[in-house]
Amino acid sequence: MGVLVTINILFMIFFFVIAYMSIRYFINQIEKYPRVTFEEVYNSKKLRQKYNIEDNKANPYDYGYNFKEVEYKSGKIQLYGWFIENKDAEKTMIISHGRGVNRLAAIQYLQIFKDTSLDKEYNFFIPDLRNSGKSDISKTKMGYCFGQDIYNTMLMLNEKFGKNNFVLYGFSQGGMGSAIAAKIFNNGLRKKGIKVDKMILDSSIANIRKRVKEDAKKRRVPKFIVSVVVRVFNFRVGNKLDKLKFSYLLRRIPTLIIQTKSDKATTYGMLMEEYNEIAQNKNVQLKVFERGSHTRIYAESDYKEEYTQAVADFLKGVAVNGVREETTNKNIQEEVAIKSGADENRNDKNLFRRENEK
Repeated sequence: MGVLVTINILFMIFFFVIAYMSIRYFINQIEKYPRVTFEEVYNSKKLRQKYNIEDNKANPYDYGYNFKEVEYKSGKIQLYGWFIENKDAEKTMIISHGRGVNRLAAIQYLQIFKDTSLDKEYNFFIPDLRNSGKSDISKTKMGYCFGQDIYNTMLMLNEKFGKNNFVLYGFSQGGMGSAIAAKIFNNGLRKKGIKVDKMILDSSIANIRKRVKEDAKKRRVPKFIVSVVVRVFNFRVGNKLDKLKFSYLLRRIPTLIIQTKSDKATTYGMLMEEYNEIAQNKNVQLKVFERGSHTRIYAESDYKEEYTQAVADFLKGVAVNGVREETTNKNIQEEVAIKSGADENRNDKNLFRRENEK
């Protein structure tokens, strides 16, 4: 009898140890990843191609912009960035990279503003957000901490350079971070007289809770562990997890969402579930491309001109073509099922209805 009790106790201890290690491992997968430095990019042909800097364009000067290196703090985290100042510009655009890259991935988008003669209309700031490039190694929490960094970037530009009107242009987790900075930290911005005028979100995470669960499903994590992970992660983002989604974050500020249907990292289906909640809001526009990989739509030669025009139109206050094309409920549901594997919303008769503005 005593042996059986001992075996049961040992089994329970083993079970809880395995569960704890699994939870800790998955949390780390969400919050942590290796920092990619400039040197790693420069020394890797594969990374140079990924960052689209093969043509010896490795800083803003190579695109025709004078710039200065700025170092500053986001809380206790040391950050760095490139500041391009146009004395006559009233607005400042912050271009924020995504997870697992650094500011070198963002400089290619400066070409858009040269090509559309908007380069003198804005100041530009391109940061290394935490855990990226030259900035400090730190947890990013699926873009939540990027939101803190972007918020502190605006505060720094306001304090040091007197900038108070911003456009946030973000990619992947940098896109979610931009939306978080504008909404969650809005009170802090308002106290400083800072305004977010517009946002452009390319290949952004649309719903962090669903993204965490989607990642868990791909890794075949048991449901009870996923439940614990979600609770722990919610605590780590200040019990704001239910607010970290487009349908909550995007209603107030004019926003252009850019997405490809073939994105495997931030899926079209998940985006459309969120977009359906705000599709009637005139502040939110959507530009969808058929092909292209995650955060690399602009790098597609077939789409470069169309992408550039969409960004320029939005910034100029012109409706973006293809924002709300009409589709049937059945077709949209089929697309969602194919792209994201979702089948939970098939009974919603009005799912994903949009107007055709072509």
